[in-house]
Amino acid sequence: MPSRNVIKGKKLYNILFFGVIFTVVSVGSLALWGVREVRRDAAVVAVENSARGLSGAVTVLVNVVTSANDEIDTKVLKSLKPKALLTSFSTMFETHKILASIMLSDAKGLRYMLTRRADGWLQTIPGRGDDPTTQWTFVNSDGSSRAIDPETPFDRNVVDDVLATDFTHLEPGKVNWRSTYRFHNSGESWLTASSLVESGGANYMVSFVFPIDAVARHLGAAEKGSAEKIFLYWSSGRVLPIADVAEAHEPGGTVSKALSADKVSDPVIAQAARRMASHEQYRKAPFQFTVNGEQWWAYVLPLAAFGDTMSLGVAVPKKNILSTLTSDTFLLVAGGILVLLAAIALFILHRNRSRIEAMGLRLKAAQTPEDVLLLIAGGENRTLEFKQTLRFNLKAGKNGKEIEHASMKTVAGFMNSEGGTLLVGVADNGVVEGFEEDKLGSDDKALLHFNNLVNQHIGTEFSRYMDTAIIEVQGKHIIRAYCMPAAAPAILKNGNNEEFYVRSGPASRQLTLSQFYEWLKKH
Repeated sequence: MPSRNVIKGKKLYNILFFGVIFTVVSVGSLALWGVREVRRDAAVVAVENSARGLSGAVTVLVNVVTSANDEIDTKVLKSLKPKALLTSFSTMFETHKILASIMLSDAKGLRYMLTRRADGWLQTIPGRGDDPTTQWTFVNSDGSSRAIDPETPFDRNVVDDVLATDFTHLEPGKVNWRSTYRFHNSGESWLTASSLVESGGANYMVSFVFPIDAVARHLGAAEKGSAEKIFLYWSSGRVLPIADVAEAHEPGGTVSKALSADKVSDPVIAQAARRMASHEQYRKAPFQFTVNGEQWWAYVLPLAAFGDTMSLGVAVPKKNILSTLTSDTFLLVAGGILVLLAAIALFILHRNRSRIEAMGLRLKAAQTPEDVLLLIAGGENRTLEFKQTLRFNLKAGKNGKEIEHASMKTVAGFMNSEGGTLLVGVADNGVVEGFEEDKLGSDDKALLHFNNLVNQHIGTEFSRYMDTAIIEVQGKHIIRAYCMPAAAPAILKNGNNEEFYVRSGPASRQLTLSQFYEWLKKH
């Protein structure tokens, strides 16, 4: 096995010595000639962080609506009769207060729709075959009903065409989000989440409909950071200032409308919207503009669930971003202090040169059998876990996905915490057993299988936060996976489910949705 990389002797001293000089020169140059760029970078970071922080509120809402889809999916529809659907869907309304309508459709379009009203439900049953007449029935909360005329225009052709198209392209187990629906001529004011369900051996599509106000209210209540203006921006060029959304709406009431830039009353948001509509570059990166003599920064962050159709926008005044960088004098004073500190550091380095040249800087990841045995001696803890096999279930006597899942949740837990090391081939009691029971063939194939599991269940983008190696310890081969804290949440995919783990002592603990939301706010 290769030995650990070691930086020692004069090389270490030279790196430290010239590193201090390089740091002083670099930072000094920025202080003297790079003031503008420093401030620009600070502004970009501040405005991007504000947008990402606020996007967590939308993520929570998306998860709530997705969980409603999961409830329908796990309770397979036993009957498609209007009475049974009314009972089933009205229960969903009671559980999920943000829902405005629930639609059931198939390859031909809409089959049933139930819409929330202040004192009951509006039931829509489109006609088919010999009788194409659509039935509109108002069902009171006491169970009584009466036929009524529709309150808003209902274009069956438009609705059927949209739903039939989604049904055709939607994959089982997936959720299709739309940020723009033309139902009731509402434009961008409504959002839908659709998924496939099964009934009687046939597939149907259930679509949850809720107003954009649900997103806006979540954003309005979220921590805004340095942002003073928040808005939603659509690929159509329309915007919805969050400040314009009423605090509450009666069920079935008028929802907020997205506006063109020339109709937005807020001059800052209007100017930002005009810029974004004029050129694609303003929709990809933070940009600066001036309104009434005041400088602002704006940025739009595409909301992942909606693809590139809907984005979250923030506008931050320059005064909020540069509160600690108010003058060039501040940077010059800071540069002078830095030079003084550098001189002190160089003096200390020179006085301790002999000690530094005898030191070595070791990599954190275990590289040798001795390193591994030293880790094992300390036992499992927050940053170390043992797994005897990678895929072979010793109790069942066969390979099992649950064994692979146990290793992957450990990796995800490390990445979502302070990092750590997973040793595959070591029993819980610390005895080195090797992973021969997995019958993975050569060491290269075993390492490839482990890395493929990480790519498949956590994501290829997280492979950069992990270093894996096969190490021979006491005649047995083990997999050493050293995990570093990831810059983004490492979500573990388990079939159709997504799970989030953190380390809690010597184990990985799964967080609930509310716990994950609190984790997001802290990180």
